[in-house]
Amino acid sequence: MFLRRKRSAQKSGSYEYLQIVESVRDGGKVRQKVIGTLGRADKILASGKLDSLIKSLAKFSEHLKVVEASRSPEVEALSSREWGPALVFGRLWEKQGIPEIISGLARHRKFEFDVERACFALALQRLCAPGSDLQGSHWTTTVECPGFDGLALHHLYRTTSFLAEIREELEKQLSWRDFDLFSQDFDLVFIDTTSLYVYRDSETELRKRGYSRDRRGDLPQFVLCVVVNAHGWPVAWEIFPGNTADQRAMEQMVIRLRKRLQIHKVVIGA
Repeated sequence: MFLRRKRSAQKSGSYEYLQIVESVRDGGKVRQKVIGTLGRADKILASGKLDSLIKSLAKFSEHLKVVEASRSPEVEALSSREWGPALVFGRLWEKQGIPEIISGLARHRKFEFDVERACFALALQRLCAPGSDLQGSHWTTTVECPGFDGLALHHLYRTTSFLAEIREELEKQLSWRDFDLFSQDFDLVFIDTTSLYVYRDSETELRKRGYSRDRRGDLPQFVLCVVVNAHGWPVAWEIFPGNTADQRAMEQMVIRLRKRLQIHKVVIGA
């Protein structure tokens, strides 16, 4: 049952009427049956009778009672959580088969918490509210997602260490998962580097001064190298010392891709 506008042409002009209509099946066809005509739309809307009718009907709806009650000044929200990001990215997470891959890689680990949920929490936080694990532990309390309530800060720390250990195998399984009979090799990949500076005075084995894309040659930095396939999906990444030249980073990445993803012949276009 629904409300429909019905246009009627008369000598005095053209008018729209509001009708309550019900869809009924007549044999193999669906027809609309007029339950009643409320009157001319312009007059009903101007008089406020339609609002009164809706409020009267709302008394018999449990759902609308809740909605109406939430607008009352006496009702105050004590807390609220976001559910959209976890819902959308959760579907992508499952479609890529990441829960099964992580569960398989963690099969022989004795985690007292759900490591797959912790991995998803870290990934979602980096996407929506980038920050440290400490910030992430607070951020997860603002998101409505199954499995987040049981996560604590030390769970995220342990998960970060676990991901560092399985990263190469995780990248390999994710990359090969999307291959099929007609796509058995990496025909084309794109490799690019960028520099990430940090506010430190001293250098380390990894943190060094070098060519800065951000024009901050006064600060030590890292070089981040990312590989994506022809569809733009990430394939692999590595972090090199801040003084690593692009040619050296590309050479090292090709060597690692050959080892991880069984790449044979390589043709480089630059």
